[in-house]
Amino acid sequence: MTTDIYAAALSVKEKPATIRKWINRGQLTHHGYDQRRRVKVDLDELADLVAAKRAATDAEAA
Repeated sequence: MTTDIYAAALSVKEKPATIRKWINRGQLTHHGYDQRRRVKVDLDELADLVAAKRAATDAEAA
């Protein structure tokens, strides 16, 4: 399911700016714009990316 980055940020507890950075770095796919010209992302892809990043952070801390 695709949604705008503001709703996506709330669902994964990240800042919209962080999601924009991931899109710009090519870590997350940009899926066009909604009717208000907000960037759309895939929630499943975002959740997988966040989980991987949090696991890597936990591994570094251990």
